[in-house]
Amino acid sequence: MKAPPTVDTRFLLTNFLAEPSPLREKTRRKAAELEAKGALVPTIVLHEVYKFEYDTVGADAAMVRVNSIVRSNFQIIDLDTKIALSAARLRCRHKDLPTADSIIAATAIELKSNTVFTDDPHFQTIREIDVEWI
Repeated sequence: MKAPPTVDTRFLLTNFLAEPSPLREKTRRKAAELEAKGALVPTIVLHEVYKFEYDTVGADAAMVRVNSIVRSNFQIIDLDTKIALSAARLRCRHKDLPTADSIIAATAIELKSNTVFTDDPHFQTIREIDVEWI
């Protein structure tokens, strides 16, 4: 059975931070749909969300944001040896692929999710996954 989609940091940050607009409405609807499906959120995404929020609004707000993800129906996926090695192999094949993105892609691949919700162009060249956006 195919696992639910995997969620990238850029999707969550767009959901949290987009100004009120049609984009924000679409993101909110898609986030609710992904949460209902139990979409996968790699722990590196929590790291990136926290860091971004910390840099822009501070530690307390960053923790509130991360806790909202952890307490949701998203499945938080830890980085294990299998995912780490898969991510390393992806980085060897895709020289411009950042470490965090390789971990997110490897999580999707190893858990048979194979769909990543993102608008990040780094994911476009990874043939083992499909990329979707809102």
